[in-house]
Amino acid sequence: MIDPKKTALWRRRASLAATLMLAALPNAALSAAARIGDRHVADELIVGYRSAIAAKSASTLRDTLGLQTRLSLDGGRVQVLRLPAITSVQAAGALLAADPAVAYVEPNFIRRRLAAIPNDPLFDQLWGLLSTGQANFAVPTDDPEAAALASKPGADMNMPAAWDRDGDGVADRTGDGSVLVAVIDDAFDVDHEDLAANFVAGADLTTCSAQNLDGCNTDVRPDQNGLLDHGTLVAGSLGAVGNNGIGVAGTIWDVRMMPLKVGRVSDGQVELDSGSILAAYEYARTRGAKLVNASYGGPSCSQAEYEAIRRLGEAGILFVTSAGNFNSNLDYSVAAFPANYREGGCTSRNGGRFVVDPSADKLDNIVTVAATNRQDNIASFSQFGPVSADISAPGLQIVTTLPGNAYVTGDTCLDGGTCGTSGTSFASPYAAGIAALMLSENPQASMLELKARLIEGAEAGVDGGDAHLLTAGGRLDAAASLDLAPRPSLVLRAVSLQGGDGNGRLDADETLAVQLRVENLWQTAIDTQARLLAPTDRIRVLTGPQTIPPLAQGESTTLSYSIEVLDAASDYEELGFWLELGAAGGYQALRPFRAELAELTLAEPAQGVLSLGLHDEFHTYHLDVDAVPAGQRLVVCTRAQTDIDVLVKYGAPAQYDIDLGADPEDDPTFFTDADTVAGEADGNEAEVVANPRAGTYYVTVVNFDLTESLDYTLAAFFEADGGEAVGAGSPACIARQPQGGGGGGALSSGLLATLAMLAFAGPAVRRRRRLAAAIPGRR
Repeated sequence: MIDPKKTALWRRRASLAATLMLAALPNAALSAAARIGDRHVADELIVGYRSAIAAKSASTLRDTLGLQTRLSLDGGRVQVLRLPAITSVQAAGALLAADPAVAYVEPNFIRRRLAAIPNDPLFDQLWGLLSTGQANFAVPTDDPEAAALASKPGADMNMPAAWDRDGDGVADRTGDGSVLVAVIDDAFDVDHEDLAANFVAGADLTTCSAQNLDGCNTDVRPDQNGLLDHGTLVAGSLGAVGNNGIGVAGTIWDVRMMPLKVGRVSDGQVELDSGSILAAYEYARTRGAKLVNASYGGPSCSQAEYEAIRRLGEAGILFVTSAGNFNSNLDYSVAAFPANYREGGCTSRNGGRFVVDPSADKLDNIVTVAATNRQDNIASFSQFGPVSADISAPGLQIVTTLPGNAYVTGDTCLDGGTCGTSGTSFASPYAAGIAALMLSENPQASMLELKARLIEGAEAGVDGGDAHLLTAGGRLDAAASLDLAPRPSLVLRAVSLQGGDGNGRLDADETLAVQLRVENLWQTAIDTQARLLAPTDRIRVLTGPQTIPPLAQGESTTLSYSIEVLDAASDYEELGFWLELGAAGGYQALRPFRAELAELTLAEPAQGVLSLGLHDEFHTYHLDVDAVPAGQRLVVCTRAQTDIDVLVKYGAPAQYDIDLGADPEDDPTFFTDADTVAGEADGNEAEVVANPRAGTYYVTVVNFDLTESLDYTLAAFFEADGGEAVGAGSPACIARQPQGGGGGGALSSGLLATLAMLAFAGPAVRRRRRLAAAIPGRR
């Protein structure tokens, strides 16, 4: 039997629901009290009744609207109400305000923490410390792209909240001068007005005797030719004094920076030689440094440097370094040091030590920092890698200190002057300064805890930023890292593909084992569940969630997941995977990694498109050769409208570090351990492998010109030995004429070399002309 009272109640609720939905329409009249002028909780209202009795009498309306009382204050006269999903703050507020029992209705406003804003006059240009929508230095305000290229609010390291411990507007967490950071670089203006208070005695390691580091010259200042300015720029990002009424602010304001000079000028070029760098590592290790900042890099794997950095780790010293400026995925390209040193050190090839095992774990004490841009994406020039790069930090158009009490700013950018300075060289000291700030707050924190806090506190990126897709943690958030409660910190140390046909790549219709090395950096992780997430249209995961045994700090384990590759890609395709982790105490993390789906078949040309996004300059295919026909040689060739290069290596993908589009006069790097390199000055390449073997060849196509959306064709086939090899551009190599990507469309940012690379570049180093315009100030 139907209850007439319930029927009436249902009808009233249906009518009110319709009223609520109508009230939510744009033209609905809202009471003045319900109009929203600030951030507020999306599903709550605060209601003040005229009396406690009036509040009780209004309960029927609240029940009918489906409102729940979350808090009852002042004897019931003031209530915090939670709204049902069918309505909104505006709609419910309008109905409640019409009730005579209600004195006022207002949103549950969100109060912002007061944050300490320093009085340094250039602070408003430091978008990486506090992003409020500052204009891009290189874009006129009347440009249609001005708004899109301005700094996104929130795309910063949240420094004001980090400096303000209690949210009371007072900067009381800015360092206490107790932490010693060794800054290794070319030279330092130790008398700079914004830096002098934070410098302590350093050393010029280019003049030291190996037998007597105590006898080093202590003058680390630049020479007079103006080339040695990088160390001063880096020091300002890390430790410029804040709130002193001059210049800029670093991420830590009160710190002891030990300047270690390793740069010298030779034939008009800055050199950072590995011998001086090794001496700097020893100097830092034996003189009390807790942190090292190393804003430099190069492609040559040095066993001596590997061992020196390992000794730093054994001494508990965190080593913070830049990822590099050559726009490649370090998980694939590998050859970037010191950013990517891995356990086991350098392996030998053709008598020269210069590569590492890409499946080995990265050294524990290294924090590799990529650079982000104003939109909270990994910057177009930055190297990255969800396994190899730990975190990211702002590195585009950075305002900082210059020698001679000067500053590099963006004030004259549109008039032909500097646009700030850019590069992962500045993301690294930002991170090192935050690590020093954490250590000053907690002097007992280990290097692994500092690394864990940097990673765990990082943010994915605002409004779709890709920082967490391309680095382990994401973009640094200093306040979050400082305020983290102790927890586990589970990170991916290495990824490999095992089984199948043994080529370590994704092949259609193949079942593979994904092996993941997971390490815990902080508190013991117990009851840990790990689940592999994969693109469902390409990959079927055959293994369910796995339980990880308890992992204490520094312990690691290897997980293995069986996957099936459902089908091949029509073109080159990079697939994004995630390892979903959860442990007791509410710990949760997502760790990304990527894998290429790109199989090249003999005599079947592949067609691909390079540079569809900011981070798509290198495509690596694999070619499985079951047998070599007698008297035949292998030919790999390409066709494209602008300059592409091809790296071919047997048995493993080539390792590389390539300064795309670079002019040899700028001392660029073109390094690879590939067996052969096709590097003509156009897109028509032909590489002949004279004595091919059965097995797997790996072919990397490189967009040297940085042309956007560049169509290319890649082919491999056998031809008879002897006679002239098939020419580049031959119909045998071409599947179709490239469409689009028609020359000259280089990325607007350009590229410059990272600061002075290690000298030895291995067996395949070339100088190339510049085809992409350089942006002044890139470091």
